[in-house]
Amino acid sequence: MTEEKSIFITATDTGVGKTTVCGLLLRFLLEHSIKAGYQKWASTGDRENPADLESCLQTAGLKVDPTILELQVPYRFDFPASPHLSAELENREIDPEKIISAYQTMSADHEVLIVEGVGGLLVPLTRDLLLADLLAQLQIPTIIVARSGLGTLNHTLLTIESLRSRKIPLGGVIFTDGEDDNETLVVDNMKTIAKIGQVEVLGRLPYYPNLQDLFKSFTPVGEKILKQINPTVP
Repeated sequence: MTEEKSIFITATDTGVGKTTVCGLLLRFLLEHSIKAGYQKWASTGDRENPADLESCLQTAGLKVDPTILELQVPYRFDFPASPHLSAELENREIDPEKIISAYQTMSADHEVLIVEGVGGLLVPLTRDLLLADLLAQLQIPTIIVARSGLGTLNHTLLTIESLRSRKIPLGGVIFTDGEDDNETLVVDNMKTIAKIGQVEVLGRLPYYPNLQDLFKSFTPVGEKILKQINPTVP
């Protein structure tokens, strides 16, 4: 691969598993000799040590590099809330141009840049700018991480609709299991979202406390994403 590409990982809500997916995908790409990187435009509740950055890199077998922290997480705030509020509480405001500059710099330095979203797609970065609208400006192909179980239909279909209404390229949906999801419900949820949303289901990640088992289950998902990135892959 020679041309740099990017993938945006969003989720239907907070705590669905997008950081874990980012880490698994980063590890998968690195193990396939692809120069991949990770970026999160805003992190709240952990200004000094962004938790999602650390968790993602740890999953991929990497450590935080303080020398590129400003590029990897351009905005970091103490208060755990939507970025617009966290910024206001520190008398700051998110400048989209700073995010775009950091994105372009990191994207140019990697074959694949994985960008993790902040909460859901319609989270405000400022009082006048939604995350989805900045994403639409940059036109980054986006993958949705969704819960497998109860409540996922509405959230996932709304997220698909939000992406399509902004003409943001949609790469598919990855479902993540909870500890006690009902199998009949999960299977129907995946089938229903695929049909109504007219979207590719990239796979389903079972609930595994063990990272090695989780990564093994992610491999078929990673292969589908790699095929999207590089259609010449057999």
